[in-house]
Amino acid sequence: AEAELVAEPAGEALPAVETPSSVHPEPVTWALPAAVPESAVVAESAAVPASAAVPASAAVGVHTAAPESVDGTASAVPPAAVVRPRPARSGARVPRPGPLDEEQPFIGWAPRPAGQKRQLDRLSDPAVARTVRRVLAAGLKAEGPVHRDRLARIAANAFGLTRVTEARRDALLALLPAGVQDGEFLWPAGADREAWAWFRRQATSAERPLDQVAPREIGNAMVALCRDAGGLPREELFARTAEVFGYRRRPSALTPLLEAALTRCLAGGRLTEQPDGVLTV
Repeated sequence: AEAELVAEPAGEALPAVETPSSVHPEPVTWALPAAVPESAVVAESAAVPASAAVPASAAVGVHTAAPESVDGTASAVPPAAVVRPRPARSGARVPRPGPLDEEQPFIGWAPRPAGQKRQLDRLSDPAVARTVRRVLAAGLKAEGPVHRDRLARIAANAFGLTRVTEARRDALLALLPAGVQDGEFLWPAGADREAWAWFRRQATSAERPLDQVAPREIGNAMVALCRDAGGLPREELFARTAEVFGYRRRPSALTPLLEAALTRCLAGGRLTEQPDGVLTV
């Protein structure tokens, strides 16, 4: 291509054409730059000091114009893209690790309609008593250990009753076999309460307030948390236990419930309090 641009040698002169000087100015001669030897380019680049190798604008991520090549045209190589780390969003939730030992999700019991409200006034009728007892047993199987108020309320809802008095609650629970009630909580028949090691994690505390969670279940969560962490101080253990049961913040009303569960764990030898206050399994 370079050979084609070299002016031809002078030869026979062409006849001159007279034109007005005002129309055709004097011809301009374009001089092509001489080819630069590769060795000169290498030598010149080597002479540039290291501090001048990268412009200051590139160090801070400012895009500069594309460099020109030897023949005066723009280089086809674009400037290197500057990759900046993406800032983390404030308040972004960190994914929770996998479930702990003996952890299960809490699934609330929702029985199908089983009858009418007036049937609950005829619990002395063997047929009615049998129907109500079957509903209560299903609730024990689904949620046991379960608080007595919760079981009676949900069972009554299956018969269209939304408000349950203490007298009504006691009448309903009297239909269950003897020995299933332990304080305010009821257990499935035949369940080994001392060996029961499960606990159920909740998304929110509205599903089941902590005062309706059996102390054994709260203690099971404490044991699993201490085992997983290799030991926890009391306050941190209480905060993590409350989180298991759906509390993002720990109100002061939860402290007596957590203290009672921890006391049972310490008395039963399931947890040990070290001299520095850390609770371990």
